[in-house]
Amino acid sequence: MRLLQLPFILMCTLIFVNCASSSKESPAKMDSALTEVEKIKAQIEAKKRISKRLSELANAAKASGEEKVKFLAGDMYLKASAALLEGDYQSANLVFEQLVELVPEDDYIKQKYAISLIKTGEFEQAETLLYSVFERSKQKDLKVGLVLAGVYASLGETKKSRDVYVSLLKTHPESEESCIFLGKSYALEDQTKKAVSLLKGCERKNPKRGIYSYYIGKIYVDKKMYKTAMNYFKKSLKQEPEFAQASVGLGLIYEELGKKKLAKKTYLDYIKKQPNDTLVLSRLVQLMFTEKQFTEVIQYAEMLSDYEPDNLNLKAKLAILYKDMGEYSKAISGFKHLLTHAPDNEDLLYYLGSIYQETKKYEDAIEAFAKITPNSGLYQDSSLQIAQMLAHLAKEEHKSKPGSKVTHIEFTSFTKRKVEELKDFRVDFSLILATYYEAIGENLAAIKSLRSVDEDKEFGTDHKFYLASLYEKEKKYSDSELVIKSIIDAEPENAHAWNFLGYSLLEREIKLDQAKEYITKAVELSPKDGYIRDSLGWYFFKVGKTKEALKELNVAVKTVPDDVAINKHLAIVHTKLNDFTKARSYIEKAIGVAQDAKERAELTEVLKELRKNRIPASFQVFK
Repeated sequence: MRLLQLPFILMCTLIFVNCASSSKESPAKMDSALTEVEKIKAQIEAKKRISKRLSELANAAKASGEEKVKFLAGDMYLKASAALLEGDYQSANLVFEQLVELVPEDDYIKQKYAISLIKTGEFEQAETLLYSVFERSKQKDLKVGLVLAGVYASLGETKKSRDVYVSLLKTHPESEESCIFLGKSYALEDQTKKAVSLLKGCERKNPKRGIYSYYIGKIYVDKKMYKTAMNYFKKSLKQEPEFAQASVGLGLIYEELGKKKLAKKTYLDYIKKQPNDTLVLSRLVQLMFTEKQFTEVIQYAEMLSDYEPDNLNLKAKLAILYKDMGEYSKAISGFKHLLTHAPDNEDLLYYLGSIYQETKKYEDAIEAFAKITPNSGLYQDSSLQIAQMLAHLAKEEHKSKPGSKVTHIEFTSFTKRKVEELKDFRVDFSLILATYYEAIGENLAAIKSLRSVDEDKEFGTDHKFYLASLYEKEKKYSDSELVIKSIIDAEPENAHAWNFLGYSLLEREIKLDQAKEYITKAVELSPKDGYIRDSLGWYFFKVGKTKEALKELNVAVKTVPDDVAINKHLAIVHTKLNDFTKARSYIEKAIGVAQDAKERAELTEVLKELRKNRIPASFQVFK
């Protein structure tokens, strides 16, 4: 409605117009009643009425004498200028049209009207006005001439445009704009020699100005004559060491030629002399980002950000850099600042949440992730992250406040809700639930969680192995065996499934011949697997073949040096051989790699016994 209303409002503000008889219909009602086509028609009609009324006012003023003309002209000029300031060029044009009629000899008014017409794309009318003003100045008005030449160029009248520039150069030989635009005009039509000759001639009149060599360099860049272009850019910098465009021009050629180090040096050399120049600084930062020079770019990106505080894209890059460099407080501050401008931006919220998560500020991380809406592509992952953090907090609650269930309830209800909401991620959320229940010793609840999704297509082999291990913990061996055999039915050559069956029998010390059969099958399928070789070594130890056991376990530990079970098995075998020194070394290694605090404590007690050259109680069963 603004285009329809504003000219009417503008006309009403003219003191000669009585607005009391305006339509009783409100603009909102008119807006809803009119179709788009009707609106356009109404707008055209409104303009005609306003133009007619302004014309009537102008004619009345002329008939009333010079004083009335001056008074109306002054008022109309103020209204047109106000419209220009608001960017309402259509309204400005309506007033200027009548104002020019009112004061036809005022060239300044014609210039203002022409600029307003250019803003609305009405170049032909602007050209007529500018031509008359330029001719009245005997083709000497530089400002008007430059605008007129530009209008001719926009209208495709190249010859007229050039004629104006030539005329201006005769009366204003120092005019850089006239020379450069004329030179560019020649270059666009592939008149390279003529363009270069003109620019060189202008340069001779202004030998300390680097702008001419710079534009000659640009002409040669367009022709891909990079060596020649580089010489002119260097000359431009020699003439004016502070001429930023020449530095960028030279650097861009180096970049185009793949000489990134020289480009970087060009920018850095300039920045050392002009550290406040954002044009070169911006190019340097962009190049460093492209080349992944993230450590080095930070100081220059920070400088550029200080000079361009509204450059949110740069601030985002900086915040990500801070995160990657481990400067978390700066990263958090950066993302928080960006979120004041875009509070619902899912990427910013995700980055902020991930930093809080990485720094173990889980409550803050959960708050950030929770703001990501369901229609975001990051919603599913943010929900998974929330579930994992709530699980961690619930585990901590279980340890520090044994009777408390606050976080436990929050976590389990949230995760179960997501299992129902996000069907494609049911298995993922159920797995988080299962690992939590296992951690707090509720293996049956963990089993139940996994069994609730074991028919899903996303429930894969790894999930089955985990389910089987939980059955083993609860001594539900027949259930465990069924799960593992389902893996073998689907994947007959899954070495780990065969090994699982064999090792389970070993641990229970039953059906050792069948255990060997399963483990041997696993070794045949995957002979270089350290875990499987450990199982074979453990079988040999169980049946009293200590040397064979030691051989297999040595192979296993070379393949998997940081496995607690393998190192413990070696310690037991060496204890059996009364080699307490080696036994101690393997227990020490097992303590160093153990993740579980309870397991580390148990191994530490074993080490104490071994240091006394005594067989630990936990090893007695293997004597």
